[in-house]
Amino acid sequence: MQTLKIDDYIEFHPKAFVRKRLFEMEELYFNMYCIQPGQKNPLHRHPNSAEVLFFVEGEGEVIVGREKKSVKAREAVYVPVNAPHEIINTGQTNMIVVLVQTPLPCEHVYVRPEEVGEVVQIQ
Repeated sequence: MQTLKIDDYIEFHPKAFVRKRLFEMEELYFNMYCIQPGQKNPLHRHPNSAEVLFFVEGEGEVIVGREKKSVKAREAVYVPVNAPHEIINTGQTNMIVVLVQTPLPCEHVYVRPEEVGEVVQIQ
């Protein structure tokens, strides 16, 4: 059995969010993102992988496709295969997000905002 304590991997950087791969299995990645206020995980998509985001700490916004939603700690968001998505820390405190990406390989393709079009705020 493999175990870890997430707190041991928390790391922030003033210039950009920090990505930590906590587990890499044959079929999935389990990652953690540490995002300071004002930072973001830029708009991108995974052509062959879905993703589930779980917001451990902090608050902000998440964009999936053409929808934008406010999120806070203890909320989860599903990102379908190939859907453009972005995480933005709009809060005043650090944000910690843990996520699962599957299946592998999980390719990252950056997306320009104009490729998505107008984004609509949802509740």
